[in-house]
Amino acid sequence: MIDKLLHNAEEKCQAAGGRFTNKRRDILENLIRAEHPLSAYDLVELYNQSSEQKIQAMSVYRILDFFIEMQLVHKLPTLNKYVVCSHLACKHNHKDQYFVVCKSCGDAQEIAMNPTLTKELSDSVSSVGFQLIDAQFELLGLCNACASKASNEQL
Repeated sequence: MIDKLLHNAEEKCQAAGGRFTNKRRDILENLIRAEHPLSAYDLVELYNQSSEQKIQAMSVYRILDFFIEMQLVHKLPTLNKYVVCSHLACKHNHKDQYFVVCKSCGDAQEIAMNPTLTKELSDSVSSVGFQLIDAQFELLGLCNACASKASNEQL
């Protein structure tokens, strides 16, 4: 599955005129394999542990910016971490992103949202004289594991 996702990412980059270098591939693979969102410094550490060639944080930030532009990765501002787009296996791009983020463990999942909600948000934004350019939402809560742990601790 990882090879398929990397292949799709490479195709998207090439279709947009971008290069999918070995460094970019390795950084994206580390994000795909991650169980939780990762910071740029987490990615530096993972890359430097597995590669003979070292990478600097600034290079990872540039790679992440490229991935965001290519719609392969999303930045989660509340965590200051990055996560692979859950639609990486798709052949088309997605405009809006919605995430649930666990306040306890930092896990984050991309979720689907009813298009009617996005339309209503766009209409509300327009009603106050703005145009919605990008709709990325992070909804904070507790994942089931953390919620269960919190419940058990209260007993």
